[in-house]
Amino acid sequence: MAKHPWLLSAVVLGLGVASQPAHAYPWMIKHGYTNCAQCHIDPSGGGILTDYGRAQGEILVRTHWKEMTENPGKKADFAFGAVTLPEPLSLQADLRDLVIPEPGNVRVILMQADVRGAVQAGAFTVSGAIGPVSEGAYAARITSNTTDPQWNLTSREYWAGVSPVKGLMIRAGRMNLPFGLRTEDHELYIRKATRTATNADQQTGVSLVYTAKKYRFEVMGIAGNFQVHPDVFRERGYSLYGSYAVSKTFELGVSSLLTVAGEDIITLAPRTRQAHGVYTRAAPVESVSVLAEADLLVDKNNGVNSMGIAGSGIVDWEPTQGLHLMGIGQYCDPDFSSPDSPAWTGGAAVQWFFLTRFDVRVDALEGVLSCVAGAKPSPMALVQGHFYL
Repeated sequence: MAKHPWLLSAVVLGLGVASQPAHAYPWMIKHGYTNCAQCHIDPSGGGILTDYGRAQGEILVRTHWKEMTENPGKKADFAFGAVTLPEPLSLQADLRDLVIPEPGNVRVILMQADVRGAVQAGAFTVSGAIGPVSEGAYAARITSNTTDPQWNLTSREYWAGVSPVKGLMIRAGRMNLPFGLRTEDHELYIRKATRTATNADQQTGVSLVYTAKKYRFEVMGIAGNFQVHPDVFRERGYSLYGSYAVSKTFELGVSSLLTVAGEDIITLAPRTRQAHGVYTRAAPVESVSVLAEADLLVDKNNGVNSMGIAGSGIVDWEPTQGLHLMGIGQYCDPDFSSPDSPAWTGGAAVQWFFLTRFDVRVDALEGVLSCVAGAKPSPMALVQGHFYL
């Protein structure tokens, strides 16, 4: 193992939860789901599952070891039905561990141990999450402990919304940015380059969401991340997406984002970031789904303008229910004028939803993790384990 330094950075997300179908699995398009609001309390997908979403996770997502009925029963409920919740209340517990297997020094990092809750009363919805981490998730922290390990509380989401008419929601709070494909893969170039991952990139603002049979749309006015200090680091602007379901298994969408910060949290210089792109979800045959997104990156950093592109594509084959075989390709050139070579990653993954609330995933990749031109590609391994209540 010591002969291969790349193994020192191999990541194992073990014995945890990366948020069930809660971070959203876009390949559900193969089952005819183009509208996220059916299964998620967040109408744009991700976060807490509705009762219907929990049931579909049990019926459609996992491997069945014996004949399955159309009614999953209490096993789909919160805590496997051990606790009966009042009708307006939804709860969910998420756990995600990170293990870095350094030779002679295996590091275990608690990335997420969130309790999520939502109350739906008539036209009103309130949703939020809170939980500890041992390091990382800096932009989502609400405490500032700097001792080692850096145990801190995080709150990735908290928002309140009202639905004056069917399909329309107006909400305010800290939310996931409406942009592109919403997936549980926050390491994808398209998510890191645009800063729209669900791990810690949420922003505070006001959004308007509309969902219909074939259309989805959300626009958000970004007021900044108020868990980042001082104010000069906060980005302000807008983010939006709009999509049209050509059929039950084919969706096309567009996205746009613009933010301005007095000082960028990474470059420490005045910065205006833009991203504008297209994405698609499609299931050409019953067992295969295709997910793709390409985004134009426009940047003004400390008065210097640049333009680039980030793209990611995933082909997912489900040969038998619950078992997914994936091919993954990524490309990123953050500055067309730079002589540095673009970043790229290619690889394959196996993901198996083998029991209720459990799945494991193994990735084998060649490339780089971030959208950094000129970075030298190397082999990487990634093993994940997920569970949720």
